[in-house]
Amino acid sequence: MTATTPPADALESLIDEAYVYAYALFEIARTRHLDMHHADPALRIAPNTAWHDRRLCDHAARWITTPNNDTLYSRGWLDLSAGPVRVTVDAMPPGRYWSVAFMDAFSNNFAMIGQRLDGTGPVTVTLVGPRHAGPLPAGRVLHAPGDDVWLFGRFIVDGPDDLPAAHAMQDRVHVTVLPGPHSQSGAYTPPALSTREADPAPLDPVDAATFLAVVNAGLARNPPPAADAAVLARCAVVGLRAGDPHAWGTLDPTIRAAWSARIGATFEGIRRSIPQLSLQVQGWRVRGPEIGNFGTNYAERSAIALGGLGALEPIEAVYASRAVDDSGERLDGQQARVLSIRPEGLPADGFWSMSMYEQTRDGRLFFTDNPIARYTVGDRTPGLRRDADGTLRIALQHAAPDDPVLRANWLPAPAGPFVVTLRVYLPRAELRAWQVTMPTIVRAD
Repeated sequence: MTATTPPADALESLIDEAYVYAYALFEIARTRHLDMHHADPALRIAPNTAWHDRRLCDHAARWITTPNNDTLYSRGWLDLSAGPVRVTVDAMPPGRYWSVAFMDAFSNNFAMIGQRLDGTGPVTVTLVGPRHAGPLPAGRVLHAPGDDVWLFGRFIVDGPDDLPAAHAMQDRVHVTVLPGPHSQSGAYTPPALSTREADPAPLDPVDAATFLAVVNAGLARNPPPAADAAVLARCAVVGLRAGDPHAWGTLDPTIRAAWSARIGATFEGIRRSIPQLSLQVQGWRVRGPEIGNFGTNYAERSAIALGGLGALEPIEAVYASRAVDDSGERLDGQQARVLSIRPEGLPADGFWSMSMYEQTRDGRLFFTDNPIARYTVGDRTPGLRRDADGTLRIALQHAAPDDPVLRANWLPAPAGPFVVTLRVYLPRAELRAWQVTMPTIVRAD
């Protein structure tokens, strides 16, 4: 151990702090890497383009955790290192939900356009990076905090027959690279992506050398806010150093050994924190107001990056999930449950949906395969049957219900444990404050 190597207990603490701080940055890079190096060339996404998912996510979708089945996704990986990028959205049809979020490399929603803010549009915005030194482009300018921006669009779909209308909405999104270097002298040279990201092999979140190479490249391209200075200064000794792709090789062997011994447990700690960091509201786990723009809440940021990457801000959408019923018993597809929503429904200016997920060992949530290809039930699902008083009862179970009403309202569950997630788009203020009566989940009679 050298004079600059912290003692063992302090070293573990610093590794935990560095990993939790940088995990969202790594997960964004991992997702970008999956898109840019997709095994199917037809599905690869080039930088500074808009790429459209033409099908709703189903049980086979694995590119993002906790996907929705309400909207088609459009996405793009914008690189502002060579100059501004313009995003134009042509006029949208009235009454249809759409949104385009712009997320930074740390998964914060730093800007948004969409129905809530812009109605039907049209909308044109130009994104400039932090090193832009020339005159600002004309029109509406969005100042991105870093050179890497994730464009993430959502366009409502009302069932399979509505796909052509949703495709037409997606086709109204255009991405154009504008000429012009970041500096007037033209001397700026953007730092290269890490060699790990250039390799098509998957990025392993529990490989310490890969983790540090990827996040250090990301920190160079995306200057952290001033509020992060203290944690970055503390964690430099364990290799968290902006722009240093070779940090791993220069670390003291004791520190490298500590990383290798600790990183798996730290990743597992993030996985365990997903429910622990949430608030409890009538049995539902909900997120606080900082979701989507996390500030210095690095623990929440890392948990959402693992369990719900790309989450919107509460003013745009709220999320609530459950893994237990009203009695506290674990939800399992072998035991039939009934989820009940009161006649007045859920206060929203958009729409709501309830999604069924199975959980992987690392904490990610994905849709579960089922014989009726239903992954979500919501206020737009055709054929649902309400009780005489207007209550909507949704069957949560693996086998098809015998009761004809519950069969019509069946949300198929996996054969084992499951999680249900409520999404409400354009929620009203009382729902954003969770001052409403939430749905109940009880054993079926």
